[in-house]
Amino acid sequence: MTELRQNVTQDKPRLAPKIQGAMPLFVDLDGTLVRTDVAQELLVRGLAGIRHIGALAGAAMQGRNRLKAVSAQVVEFRADLLPYRPEVLDYIAKARKQGRPVILATAADTQVAQAVADYLQLFDGILASDMGRNLKGAVKLAAIQAYCGGGPFEYLGDSGADIPIWQAAERPGFVAPTGPARAYAAAHEDKAALVVPADQGQARALWKAMRPHQWVKNVLVFLPLIVSHSYTDPAMLLLALLAFVAFSLCASSVYLINDLVDIDADRVHPTKRHRPFAAGTLRPVTGVMAAAAMTLGAMLLAFGGMGLVFGLVLLAYMALTSAYSLWLKQYSTVDVVVLALLYTMRIVAGAAACMIVPSEWLLSFSLFFFLSLAYMKRYIELARVGHDRKLPSRNYQASDLTIVQTFGIANGALSLLTLAQYMASPQVQQLYAFPQALWLAVPLMMFWTYRTWMWASRGKVGDDPVVFAIKDRISQITVVLVVLVILLARNFQPDWIFA
Repeated sequence: MTELRQNVTQDKPRLAPKIQGAMPLFVDLDGTLVRTDVAQELLVRGLAGIRHIGALAGAAMQGRNRLKAVSAQVVEFRADLLPYRPEVLDYIAKARKQGRPVILATAADTQVAQAVADYLQLFDGILASDMGRNLKGAVKLAAIQAYCGGGPFEYLGDSGADIPIWQAAERPGFVAPTGPARAYAAAHEDKAALVVPADQGQARALWKAMRPHQWVKNVLVFLPLIVSHSYTDPAMLLLALLAFVAFSLCASSVYLINDLVDIDADRVHPTKRHRPFAAGTLRPVTGVMAAAAMTLGAMLLAFGGMGLVFGLVLLAYMALTSAYSLWLKQYSTVDVVVLALLYTMRIVAGAAACMIVPSEWLLSFSLFFFLSLAYMKRYIELARVGHDRKLPSRNYQASDLTIVQTFGIANGALSLLTLAQYMASPQVQQLYAFPQALWLAVPLMMFWTYRTWMWASRGKVGDDPVVFAIKDRISQITVVLVVLVILLARNFQPDWIFA
C-alpha cells in the first residue's frame, strides 16, 4: 500500500465530521479510487497487440459491455500497479473502522473490479458492468439503491455521470471532479463527505507527455545543411525548419502511444512512474486523440508543403518508430539497431527536405555513433535492475551488462574511426579551405565518447544519453569547440603558414 501511495501527489482532502451509524459507502473506480481509466488503458494496450485486434473488433460490434469484457480477458491486468488515490484509500479505511460496509461500484468490467477488490482487501462487495449492463449513471444508481434496500448511502465519484447518484445520496463525495461534475461539486460542497482537489489540467499533463525537451534530437535534420555549407540559403533554412516541426510532431505522437503501451513497465520504474499516463494524470483517450491529430498534421505538412521524397521518408520513419514502440523493442539487438536507424533517418529526412544528397561518410558515422548511444541507454537500464533480473518489456538480462557495454564502446570507436577516415577523403579537400584543421575534431570526439561511457559506468548519465549530452556543460563546450573547428577549416586561409 505504501508503494501505491507514492505514485500519486499528496493533495490534502477535506473531511466531513464523522458519520454515525452503518451507512454504506459506495466508491467509484475510474477517476475516483484510481486516477486513470482502466477500460481505456486495457483497450489501447489490446489494440497495440496484433493478435488481439480481431477479438477486440468482434467484441466492439457486440457493444461496449462486450468490448470491456474482452479487453479485460486478452490484456494482462495488474491491480497492484494502478495509481491509487491515497486520500480515498485513507477514507475507506476510516469507514471500515466505523463498521460501515464499503462497496466498489464501477462501470468497469466485473473482472477488473474483482481484481482490484482482491488486491486491496478493503471492500465488502462489488457492483460492476457485465455482459448485460453498463453500470453507469442511472443504471449504477438503481444497482446501488437495490443493494442498500432504498436506504441512505454515501457515494464517492468524480464525473458528470455521477451527478444523479450524488443527488440521491445522503452524503456525496467529490474526488477530483471533472467537467460538469466540477460545477456541481462547487455548489454542494457544504454537504460533501469528502472533497479531493481536482487534478492538474489535461492540457498541462499532455504537454508533459509530449516530451518537448526531446525535440532537440530533431536538430539532426539540420546536419546535411551544415555539412554541405548551405546554411546561408534562407530557403533551405526554412525547409529544414519545417522538417524539424514535422519530425517533432511525429516524435511526440509516438511518445504518447509508447507510454500507453508501456504503462505497466513505467509504473515499476523509479522515474518513469511519474509520467502522466503511468501516474494517471492524463487519460488514455486524450493521448490517443492528440497522437492522431499530431500525426495527421505532420503528414499534411510533409506531403502538402515539402514534397513527395520528404513525405515518404517521414512516413517510413513513422512506420519504423511505431513498429519499435509496439513490437521491435522487445527483441534484444534489434531494438538498438532500430534506434540508431531512427536517428540516421532524421539526417536523411533533412537531406530530402533540402534536396541534398547525404554523404555516405555522414550516414556511416551516424549509424555507429547512435548505435553506441543506444547500447549506452540499455547499459544504464541494466545496471539498475540488479542481479538475476531482466528489463521489463525488453529482452535483456542483468548478465548481459558486460557485453552490452562492450558493444557500445566498440561502436563508439568505429564512429571515431569513420570520422578519421573522412578527414582523408577527397570530399574534405574540396569543401574546406584548411582541411587539416578538421583533425582537431577527432580528439575532441574521442574525449567526449570515452568520458560519457566512463560516466555511464559510474551511474552519472541518467536515463537518456542524448538528454545528458544536451544538459551536460562539458558536452556543450565540446560541441562548441567542434563547431569552431569546422568554421576554422571552412573559412581560414592557411596560405601564409605554408608560404
